Amino acid sequence: MQTVERVIINASPAAIWQVLADVERWPTWTPTVLEVEPLTSNGHKAGLKVGARYRVVQPKLRPAVYEVTECAPHQAFTWIQKAPGATMIAEHRLTASDHSGTEVELSFATEGLFGAILGGMYSKTIADYVRTEARSLKNHCETLAAKSA
Repeated sequence: MQTVERVIINASPAAIWQVLADVERWPTWTPTVLEVEPLTSNGHKAGLKVGARYRVVQPKLRPAVYEVTECAPHQAFTWIQKAPGATMIAEHRLTASDHSGTEVELSFATEGLFGAILGGMYSKTIADYVRTEARSLKNHCETLAAKSA
């Protein structure tokens, strides 16, 4: 199962990346995330990078640990959650458009036998969360861009 949401945000990839890469602050701009706790810092903020792990708390879902598996600043990051028989993959991709904005693609996929079952059980919640996160990111980044203009 895979859910994909695309949105054009009237902000630069660098400005959007600043918001996306600061995963600990996601609860301030999207209602789909209640808490993000870094698990790999050594007493200081480690930042978003491959191998970084975070405990993510979302409404209606059990807390989950996500590990960053891809991180290309201003372009994309992927983090995954693994469980026996299931892998959940959340991707975040930025592409500068020909206009003044940036296309952002958010996707969430489930793999594995148990992943397929979970994906089916939670398909409506997953679709709602991905759509809400895309809209919330757009609103937040465009509000920031307007304030700095």
